Amino acid sequence: MPEKETRNAPLMTIIITTVSGGGSMRIAIEHLKDQTVAGDLEIIILCPQGAWPDGMEDKLSGFYGNEIMDVDLDDGLYDAWVDAIKKARAPIVAFGENHAFPEPEWAEAVIEAHNGPWDGVGCVFKNANPGTANSWAQLYMTYGQYTEPITAGEVNDLPGHNGSYKRAALLEYGDRLGALLVRANILHMDLRRKGRRLYVEDRAAVSHVNVSKTPSIILDLFYNGWLYTAALADYKGLSRAGRLKGIIMEPAIIAKHFLGTLGCMRRAGKSKELLPRTLPIIAAGLVSHMAGKIWGYIAGPGNAQRYINTYEFDRYKYITAEDIEHIEKLA
Repeated sequence: MPEKETRNAPLMTIIITTVSGGGSMRIAIEHLKDQTVAGDLEIIILCPQGAWPDGMEDKLSGFYGNEIMDVDLDDGLYDAWVDAIKKARAPIVAFGENHAFPEPEWAEAVIEAHNGPWDGVGCVFKNANPGTANSWAQLYMTYGQYTEPITAGEVNDLPGHNGSYKRAALLEYGDRLGALLVRANILHMDLRRKGRRLYVEDRAAVSHVNVSKTPSIILDLFYNGWLYTAALADYKGLSRAGRLKGIIMEPAIIAKHFLGTLGCMRRAGKSKELLPRTLPIIAAGLVSHMAGKIWGYIAGPGNAQRYINTYEFDRYKYITAEDIEHIEKLA
Protein backbone atom coordinates (compact mmCIF):
# COMPACT_ATOMS: atom_id res chain seq x y z
CA MET A 1 0.00 0.00 0.00
CA PRO A 2 1.17 3.60 -0.56
CA GLU A 3 2.39 5.66 2.33
CA LYS A 4 -0.40 6.79 4.67
CA GLU A 5 -2.12 9.98 3.60
CA THR A 6 -5.27 11.92 4.39
CA ARG A 7 -8.04 10.77 2.08
CA ASN A 8 -11.29 12.34 0.94
CA ALA A 9 -13.03 8.94 0.97
CA PRO A 10 -12.46 5.47 2.41
CA LEU A 11 -10.75 2.85 0.28
CA MET A 12 -13.26 0.10 1.08
CA THR A 13 -16.69 -0.13 2.69
CA ILE A 14 -17.48 -3.29 4.63
CA ILE A 15 -21.15 -4.19 5.09
CA ILE A 16 -21.97 -6.61 7.92
CA THR A 17 -25.40 -7.91 8.91
CA THR A 18 -25.97 -9.07 12.49
CA VAL A 19 -28.65 -9.64 15.11
CA SER A 20 -26.63 -7.86 17.80
CA GLY A 21 -23.34 -6.24 18.66
CA GLY A 22 -22.33 -9.03 21.00
CA GLY A 23 -21.13 -12.59 20.53
CA SER A 24 -19.08 -13.21 17.43
CA MET A 25 -19.85 -9.71 16.10
CA ARG A 26 -17.73 -8.20 18.86
CA ILE A 27 -14.81 -10.38 17.78
CA ALA A 28 -15.32 -9.55 14.10
CA ILE A 29 -15.11 -5.83 14.89
CA GLU A 30 -11.88 -6.36 16.84
CA HIS A 31 -10.34 -8.12 13.86
CA LEU A 32 -11.40 -5.30 11.55
CA LYS A 33 -9.81 -2.79 13.91
CA ASP A 34 -6.57 -4.79 13.62
CA GLN A 35 -6.46 -4.32 9.85
CA THR A 36 -3.31 -2.69 8.53
CA VAL A 37 -5.54 -0.15 6.72
CA ALA A 38 -8.27 0.19 9.37
CA GLY A 39 -8.25 3.97 9.06
CA ASP A 40 -9.19 3.66 5.39
CA LEU A 41 -12.20 1.41 6.00
CA GLU A 42 -15.83 2.43 6.31
CA ILE A 43 -18.03 0.04 8.32
CA ILE A 44 -21.79 -0.19 7.72
CA ILE A 45 -23.65 -2.47 10.11
CA LEU A 46 -27.18 -3.71 9.43
CA CYS A 47 -29.15 -4.95 12.43
CA PRO A 48 -32.69 -4.95 13.86
CA GLN A 49 -33.78 -1.75 15.56
CA GLY A 50 -32.49 -1.58 19.12
CA ALA A 51 -30.23 -4.61 18.69
CA TRP A 52 -27.02 -2.57 18.83
CA PRO A 53 -26.37 -1.90 22.53
CA ASP A 54 -25.93 1.65 23.79
CA GLY A 55 -22.29 2.60 23.86
CA MET A 56 -21.29 0.02 21.27
CA GLU A 57 -20.64 2.84 18.79
CA ASP A 58 -17.46 3.49 20.76
CA LYS A 59 -16.23 0.09 19.57
CA LEU A 60 -16.29 1.43 16.02
CA SER A 61 -13.69 4.12 16.58
CA GLY A 62 -10.52 3.96 14.53
CA PHE A 63 -12.20 3.47 11.15
CA TYR A 64 -12.59 6.09 8.44
CA GLY A 65 -16.30 6.14 9.23
CA ASN A 66 -19.19 3.98 10.36
CA GLU A 67 -22.96 3.79 10.22
CA ILE A 68 -25.53 1.56 11.88
CA MET A 69 -28.69 0.94 9.84
CA ASP A 70 -31.93 -0.45 11.30
CA VAL A 71 -33.14 -3.39 9.22
CA ASP A 72 -36.04 -5.84 9.22
CA LEU A 73 -33.99 -8.96 8.53
CA ASP A 74 -37.00 -11.05 7.57
CA ASP A 75 -38.75 -8.67 5.19
CA GLY A 76 -36.27 -6.01 4.14
CA LEU A 77 -32.85 -7.65 3.91
CA TYR A 78 -32.16 -7.39 0.17
CA ASP A 79 -33.37 -3.78 -0.02
CA ALA A 80 -31.19 -2.96 2.99
CA TRP A 81 -28.12 -4.40 1.26
CA VAL A 82 -28.86 -2.26 -1.80
CA ASP A 83 -29.32 0.82 0.40
CA ALA A 84 -26.01 0.12 2.13
CA ILE A 85 -24.23 -0.18 -1.22
CA LYS A 86 -25.71 3.15 -2.30
CA LYS A 87 -24.63 4.79 0.97
CA ALA A 88 -21.10 3.40 0.76
CA ARG A 89 -18.50 6.09 0.13
CA ALA A 90 -15.72 3.78 -1.05
CA PRO A 91 -15.16 2.49 -4.60
CA ILE A 92 -14.94 -1.07 -3.24
CA VAL A 93 -17.74 -2.74 -1.27
CA ALA A 94 -17.15 -5.92 0.74
CA PHE A 95 -19.79 -8.06 2.41
CA GLY A 96 -18.36 -9.27 5.71
CA GLU A 97 -19.95 -11.62 8.20
CA ASN A 98 -20.44 -11.32 11.93
CA HIS A 99 -18.80 -14.74 12.29
CA ALA A 100 -15.80 -14.28 9.97
CA PHE A 101 -12.58 -12.84 11.34
CA PRO A 102 -10.21 -11.34 8.76
CA GLU A 103 -6.47 -11.60 9.21
CA PRO A 104 -4.70 -8.21 9.59
CA GLU A 105 -3.63 -7.99 5.92
CA TRP A 106 -7.03 -9.03 4.51
CA ALA A 107 -8.36 -5.58 3.64
CA GLU A 108 -5.04 -4.32 2.30
CA ALA A 109 -4.69 -7.37 0.04
CA VAL A 110 -8.26 -7.04 -1.24
CA ILE A 111 -7.84 -3.33 -1.99
CA GLU A 112 -4.60 -3.97 -3.84
CA ALA A 113 -6.21 -6.78 -5.85
CA HIS A 114 -8.96 -4.41 -6.95
CA ASN A 115 -6.32 -2.33 -8.70
CA GLY A 116 -6.42 -5.09 -11.29
CA PRO A 117 -9.16 -5.73 -13.87
CA TRP A 118 -11.36 -7.56 -11.39
CA ASP A 119 -14.93 -6.58 -10.52
CA GLY A 120 -15.11 -9.19 -7.77
CA VAL A 121 -12.37 -10.37 -5.41
CA GLY A 122 -12.66 -13.29 -3.01
CA CYS A 123 -10.48 -14.58 -0.20
CA VAL A 124 -9.15 -17.72 1.45
CA PHE A 125 -11.16 -19.43 4.19
CA LYS A 126 -9.66 -20.86 7.36
CA ASN A 127 -11.42 -22.61 10.24
CA ALA A 128 -12.18 -20.40 13.25
CA ASN A 129 -13.56 -23.33 15.28
CA PRO A 130 -11.27 -26.23 14.38
CA GLY A 131 -11.89 -28.32 17.50
CA THR A 132 -14.91 -30.21 16.18
CA ALA A 133 -15.08 -32.59 13.23
CA ASN A 134 -18.48 -31.17 12.27
CA SER A 135 -16.97 -27.73 11.84
CA TRP A 136 -14.39 -29.09 9.40
CA ALA A 137 -17.10 -30.96 7.51
CA GLN A 138 -19.19 -27.80 7.17
CA LEU A 139 -16.16 -25.76 6.08
CA TYR A 140 -15.24 -28.18 3.31
CA MET A 141 -18.83 -28.65 2.17
CA THR A 142 -19.49 -24.92 1.87
CA TYR A 143 -16.10 -23.34 1.09
CA GLY A 144 -13.91 -26.28 0.09
CA GLN A 145 -12.40 -24.86 -3.11
CA TYR A 146 -11.52 -21.64 -1.29
CA THR A 147 -9.67 -23.28 1.61
CA GLU A 148 -5.90 -23.62 1.93
CA PRO A 149 -3.78 -24.32 0.00
CA ILE A 150 -4.93 -22.05 -2.79
CA THR A 151 -3.21 -20.08 -5.53
CA ALA A 152 -4.28 -16.55 -6.41
CA GLY A 153 -5.81 -16.17 -9.84
CA GLU A 154 -8.84 -15.59 -12.01
CA VAL A 155 -11.83 -17.80 -11.23
CA ASN A 156 -15.33 -18.50 -12.54
CA ASP A 157 -16.99 -18.03 -9.15
CA LEU A 158 -16.26 -16.61 -5.71
CA PRO A 159 -17.32 -17.69 -2.23
CA GLY A 160 -20.94 -16.84 -1.47
CA HIS A 161 -19.82 -14.71 1.49
CA ASN A 162 -16.97 -12.34 2.30
CA GLY A 163 -16.66 -11.23 -1.31
CA SER A 164 -15.78 -7.71 -2.45
CA TYR A 165 -16.87 -5.81 -5.52
CA LYS A 166 -16.29 -2.61 -7.39
CA ARG A 167 -19.25 -0.51 -6.26
CA ALA A 168 -19.80 0.91 -9.73
CA ALA A 169 -20.25 -2.59 -11.17
CA LEU A 170 -22.97 -3.33 -8.62
CA LEU A 171 -24.80 -0.05 -9.11
CA GLU A 172 -25.01 -0.69 -12.86
CA TYR A 173 -27.68 -3.28 -12.07
CA GLY A 174 -30.13 -0.67 -10.86
CA ASP A 175 -33.42 -2.20 -9.74
CA ARG A 176 -32.13 -5.73 -10.48
CA LEU A 177 -29.43 -5.61 -7.81
CA GLY A 178 -31.57 -6.73 -4.88
CA ALA A 179 -32.68 -9.89 -6.69
CA LEU A 180 -29.09 -10.77 -7.60
CA LEU A 181 -27.94 -10.35 -4.00
CA VAL A 182 -30.32 -13.10 -2.85
CA ARG A 183 -27.51 -15.55 -3.66
CA ALA A 184 -24.11 -14.03 -4.38
CA ASN A 185 -23.19 -16.94 -6.64
CA ILE A 186 -25.95 -15.86 -9.02
CA LEU A 187 -24.52 -12.33 -8.98
CA HIS A 188 -21.14 -13.82 -9.90
CA MET A 189 -22.77 -15.78 -12.70
CA ASP A 190 -24.28 -12.61 -14.11
CA LEU A 191 -21.07 -10.63 -13.78
CA ARG A 192 -19.31 -13.32 -15.80
CA ARG A 193 -22.11 -13.27 -18.37
CA LYS A 194 -21.44 -9.55 -18.83
CA GLY A 195 -17.74 -10.20 -19.39
CA ARG A 196 -16.68 -9.07 -15.91
CA ARG A 197 -13.78 -10.87 -14.25
CA LEU A 198 -13.43 -12.47 -10.81
CA TYR A 199 -10.30 -13.14 -8.78
CA VAL A 200 -9.31 -14.99 -5.61
CA GLU A 201 -6.54 -13.33 -3.60
CA ASP A 202 -4.47 -15.80 -1.59
CA ARG A 203 -3.00 -13.05 0.61
CA ALA A 204 -6.48 -12.22 1.91
CA ALA A 205 -7.74 -14.72 4.48
CA VAL A 206 -10.60 -14.94 6.96
CA SER A 207 -11.18 -17.40 9.77
CA HIS A 208 -14.79 -18.54 9.48
CA VAL A 209 -17.03 -19.88 12.27
CA ASN A 210 -18.78 -22.95 10.89
CA VAL A 211 -22.03 -24.49 12.12
CA SER A 212 -21.04 -27.47 14.25
CA LYS A 213 -24.18 -28.93 15.85
CA THR A 214 -25.28 -31.92 13.78
CA PRO A 215 -29.01 -31.10 13.41
CA SER A 216 -28.13 -27.50 12.61
CA ILE A 217 -25.77 -28.53 9.79
CA ILE A 218 -28.51 -30.66 8.22
CA LEU A 219 -31.09 -27.86 8.36
CA ASP A 220 -28.69 -25.09 7.34
CA LEU A 221 -27.70 -26.98 4.20
CA PHE A 222 -31.33 -27.73 3.38
CA TYR A 223 -32.42 -24.09 3.67
CA ASN A 224 -29.45 -22.79 1.67
CA GLY A 225 -30.07 -25.34 -1.08
CA TRP A 226 -33.75 -24.36 -1.12
CA LEU A 227 -33.06 -20.65 -1.52
CA TYR A 228 -30.31 -21.16 -4.11
CA THR A 229 -32.32 -23.13 -6.64
CA ALA A 230 -35.42 -20.98 -6.08
CA ALA A 231 -33.35 -17.88 -6.85
CA LEU A 232 -31.60 -19.62 -9.75
CA ALA A 233 -34.92 -20.64 -11.32
CA ASP A 234 -36.18 -17.06 -11.02
CA TYR A 235 -32.97 -15.67 -12.49
CA LYS A 236 -33.10 -18.01 -15.47
CA GLY A 237 -36.87 -17.71 -15.86
CA LEU A 238 -37.20 -21.48 -15.84
CA SER A 239 -40.41 -23.06 -17.03
CA ARG A 240 -41.89 -26.11 -15.31
CA ALA A 241 -39.93 -28.26 -17.75
CA GLY A 242 -36.75 -26.35 -16.92
CA ARG A 243 -37.31 -26.83 -13.20
CA LEU A 244 -37.96 -30.54 -13.74
CA LYS A 245 -34.69 -30.79 -15.68
CA GLY A 246 -32.91 -29.13 -12.74
CA ILE A 247 -34.43 -31.65 -10.34
CA ILE A 248 -33.36 -34.58 -12.50
CA MET A 249 -29.79 -33.26 -12.64
CA GLU A 250 -29.46 -32.75 -8.88
CA PRO A 251 -28.20 -36.25 -7.90
CA ALA A 252 -25.27 -35.91 -10.32
CA ILE A 253 -24.56 -32.37 -9.12
CA ILE A 254 -24.53 -33.47 -5.48
CA ALA A 255 -22.29 -36.45 -6.31
CA LYS A 256 -19.84 -33.99 -7.87
CA HIS A 257 -20.16 -31.78 -4.76
CA PHE A 258 -19.42 -34.79 -2.55
CA LEU A 259 -16.30 -35.75 -4.52
CA GLY A 260 -15.17 -32.11 -4.59
CA THR A 261 -15.51 -31.89 -0.80
CA LEU A 262 -13.35 -34.95 -0.33
CA GLY A 263 -10.87 -33.66 -2.91
CA CYS A 264 -10.44 -30.36 -1.07
CA MET A 265 -9.84 -32.22 2.17
CA ARG A 266 -7.24 -34.39 0.42
CA ARG A 267 -5.59 -31.32 -1.16
CA ALA A 268 -5.14 -29.89 2.34
CA GLY A 269 -3.55 -33.13 3.54
CA LYS A 270 -6.35 -33.70 6.07
CA SER A 271 -8.08 -36.80 4.68
CA LYS A 272 -6.45 -39.27 7.06
CA GLU A 273 -7.17 -37.05 10.05
CA LEU A 274 -10.70 -35.94 9.21
CA LEU A 275 -12.38 -38.33 6.81
CA PRO A 276 -13.30 -41.11 9.31
CA ARG A 277 -14.90 -38.52 11.59
CA THR A 278 -16.56 -36.35 8.96
CA LEU A 279 -17.80 -38.76 6.29
CA PRO A 280 -21.19 -39.46 7.94
CA ILE A 281 -22.10 -35.79 8.39
CA ILE A 282 -20.82 -34.91 4.91
CA ALA A 283 -23.00 -37.61 3.38
CA ALA A 284 -26.06 -36.66 5.44
CA GLY A 285 -25.49 -32.95 4.94
CA LEU A 286 -25.22 -33.18 1.17
CA VAL A 287 -28.31 -35.40 0.92
CA SER A 288 -30.16 -32.71 2.89
CA HIS A 289 -28.70 -30.03 0.61
CA MET A 290 -29.95 -31.94 -2.44
CA ALA A 291 -33.40 -32.25 -0.91
CA GLY A 292 -33.43 -28.51 -0.28
CA LYS A 293 -32.38 -27.77 -3.85
CA ILE A 294 -35.13 -30.00 -5.22
CA TRP A 295 -37.66 -28.29 -2.96
CA GLY A 296 -36.47 -24.88 -4.17
CA TYR A 297 -37.28 -25.82 -7.76
CA ILE A 298 -40.73 -27.01 -6.69
CA ALA A 299 -41.81 -24.43 -4.11
CA GLY A 300 -39.93 -21.23 -4.94
CA PRO A 301 -38.25 -19.12 -2.25
CA GLY A 302 -41.05 -19.15 0.32
CA ASN A 303 -39.64 -18.46 3.79
CA ALA A 304 -36.19 -19.89 3.08
CA GLN A 305 -34.39 -16.61 3.77
CA ARG A 306 -36.13 -16.25 7.12
CA TYR A 307 -34.96 -19.71 8.15
CA ILE A 308 -31.42 -18.98 6.94
CA ASN A 309 -31.23 -15.67 8.82
CA THR A 310 -30.99 -17.18 12.27
CA TYR A 311 -28.15 -19.53 11.21
CA GLU A 312 -26.35 -16.77 9.33
CA PHE A 313 -26.69 -13.82 11.71
CA ASP A 314 -26.85 -15.54 15.13
CA ARG A 315 -24.18 -18.21 14.67
CA TYR A 316 -23.48 -18.90 18.37
CA LYS A 317 -26.82 -20.74 18.63
CA TYR A 318 -25.61 -23.37 16.20
CA ILE A 319 -22.11 -24.18 17.42
CA THR A 320 -20.97 -26.22 20.39
CA ALA A 321 -20.01 -24.80 23.77
CA GLU A 322 -16.46 -25.98 23.08
CA ASP A 323 -16.43 -23.92 19.89
CA ILE A 324 -17.75 -20.81 21.63
CA GLU A 325 -15.07 -21.11 24.31
CA HIS A 326 -12.38 -21.31 21.64
CA ILE A 327 -13.78 -18.39 19.61
CA GLU A 328 -14.02 -16.11 22.63
CA LYS A 329 -10.27 -16.46 23.02
CA LEU A 330 -9.78 -14.96 19.54
CA ALA A 331 -10.92 -11.51 20.66
